[in-house]
Amino acid sequence: MTGEGSVVTLTLLVKIRGFSRVIIIKAPRLRCRRVGCPLLSIDGRLSAPALRDRDADMSAVLSSSIAASRVARSTPRRRSLPRASSGSDVDAHPKMDKKARNGESDFGSILNWRDLGSTPGTRVAPGRVFRTATPGRSSEEDAATILGLGVARLLDLRSVDEFEPSPGVLQSRFQLRSFTRPADAAHPSTGAASTSAAIAAFRASIIDDVDAGRAVRYHSPLLDYDRYYRSIYDRMEGLERVKAAVYTVQAKLYDDTNQRRLFVGKVNAGGLTLLNEVMVDGSGPEIAAALCVLSASTPDGATAFYCKAGKDRTGLVAALALHCCGASDDAIVTDYARSQGSGKAALGGGKVEGDGTAIDYSRFHGAPEAVMRDTLSYIRRGYGSVEGYLDRVGFDADARRTLARALCE
Repeated sequence: MTGEGSVVTLTLLVKIRGFSRVIIIKAPRLRCRRVGCPLLSIDGRLSAPALRDRDADMSAVLSSSIAASRVARSTPRRRSLPRASSGSDVDAHPKMDKKARNGESDFGSILNWRDLGSTPGTRVAPGRVFRTATPGRSSEEDAATILGLGVARLLDLRSVDEFEPSPGVLQSRFQLRSFTRPADAAHPSTGAASTSAAIAAFRASIIDDVDAGRAVRYHSPLLDYDRYYRSIYDRMEGLERVKAAVYTVQAKLYDDTNQRRLFVGKVNAGGLTLLNEVMVDGSGPEIAAALCVLSASTPDGATAFYCKAGKDRTGLVAALALHCCGASDDAIVTDYARSQGSGKAALGGGKVEGDGTAIDYSRFHGAPEAVMRDTLSYIRRGYGSVEGYLDRVGFDADARRTLARALCE
């Protein structure tokens, strides 16, 4: 990196499919000094020579820049993804009619509550597992009703930054235990063994909690925003990849408009289908951990699991659990589509007009049958079968049999 006067010139040497390319970026010196160059130092661990030594491709550039944004920006604009807010969406719950809550409960403070065993064509025993939108602001009355249903544990699939400012009436009655994937989960040599060990340790902690009679809120976040963006980047090719890397560096130096327009455009275009594909490919350990929690369900100790709207992350875990219990694709799709009325109330927002840098939340409101059918097809195309996928993420045949017994017998 060189500089004269008020301009800094950054030269990147990258490789794409074996071809070397030199990219030159010019940026104002003042802002480069203030923000820092993400390619030269990422938390003191990654340097430009290190990138060259590792023959880094553009995904390393993107990953580095995303990591740097946590340090460089106090309010990173890139986090405008489908996610929770602490605004008035929960306050609107009492105004929702029963149809929007699927008619499964009369809860005034909780959306989309239903028994997983209530969908026709499933073998799940009634009262064993419940799926719902976040109960983070449940009323005293609704919390008492849920506990009266025998709910002994919660499974929270949201990200930490989606948590309510305080756990609320229901969640506060459960101690929090989080699943954390190992730091080397993606390492080609050690990642699989480390991840298997982490899942095994988490499963052991669940068994210990059950034996001790502890009421626990387990946390296994399915949607990681860094993985979301990396997955979108991995789907890019050629010149679009180069643009993505250049825009990401540009965003760290002085302006993130181009980066946001490119990536948010991909998010909006992909909608719910892309969201599910990203979770399938990128959140395998968290999915396995979530299924381990459901495996602890008993006739006397039910599990309630949820995300923000109880629709997509919850729907994916529900789909895999139902498959393990022998449900047909039609039954799985029917269960997912029953959440049709909950998305808009929980997520808020509508179609956004503007410069293309904002999420169009209207694309994430529904629960179309086609989305779940496409997701099941995507799993089979990429992993051979649903069982093949579950084997891949660390939830093997023995674990699947344990889950089926817990939910169905």
